[in-house]
Amino acid sequence: MFEYFYHQVIRQVVVAFGTLFNDIHIARYDEQGNEVNRIKVPLGYGPQQKFIRRLNRIGRDFEERNIKIENYLPRISFEIQQLTYDPARKLSPLNQTVSAASGSSLKRRYERVPYNIDFNLGVMAKNMEDALQIVEQILPFFQPDYTVTIILNETDPKVDVPFVFKSATIGEGDDGSYGNYDLRKVTYINMVFTAKFYLYGPIRDTKVITDTSVNIFKFPSGPTYASIQTAANGATTGSMSVTGPSANYATGDGLVGITGGARGMTGITTTIIEY
Repeated sequence: MFEYFYHQVIRQVVVAFGTLFNDIHIARYDEQGNEVNRIKVPLGYGPQQKFIRRLNRIGRDFEERNIKIENYLPRISFEIQQLTYDPARKLSPLNQTVSAASGSSLKRRYERVPYNIDFNLGVMAKNMEDALQIVEQILPFFQPDYTVTIILNETDPKVDVPFVFKSATIGEGDDGSYGNYDLRKVTYINMVFTAKFYLYGPIRDTKVITDTSVNIFKFPSGPTYASIQTAANGATTGSMSVTGPSANYATGDGLVGITGGARGMTGITTTIIEY
């Protein structure tokens, strides 16, 4: 049942999410409201607690007079919270997708499986003004979703992945320093986003149908009978029988479809699609 395959789908979704926030800046202003400095906010993958612990080490593990809190804050971090199945977007698992790999071969897979990833985006700043500057550069683009096109695999070269904003919490002193003058105060904002994407099973190579044979017989009286065979590289892959106005088609790989039949004065005309 199981075989090795790896499409790097989750990795690409995580990278795409982080890339959305890798060019955010904050500005410093003088008393007249003129911009005097602009700082790019660093971005990293990981929980906020790790960085808060690093802040608490200032003055303990190394000399505090040689460290400036401005060199550490503001900062943005993100991490995966949970991965859940999304039944609302489920399609029939028997569906198949076929794409041309070359002139003589095809790629085929079964229906992709819908999943959601919840991300936590954390903003840490020295003061509320810096934190609000960062938030106002993010939230206006999510209404409530922002769609990114990602190149995933040969059967789905371009897939639109929506990132949906869900909620945000704003506070101060999340490191336990609220009201405690022995610890540093940190302004924090936590935002939750959901990425709606698909996971893929194995993608297999299959043959191209190169030959189709159709035999139609018209009897003087009674119904019309027809037989159809399709072949890929000399091997029969399916057959069809027609009796009167009804048609039955059977194929081993599902690569040929019947678009329809029309009963005329001399028999039945049937059209075959070659994928």
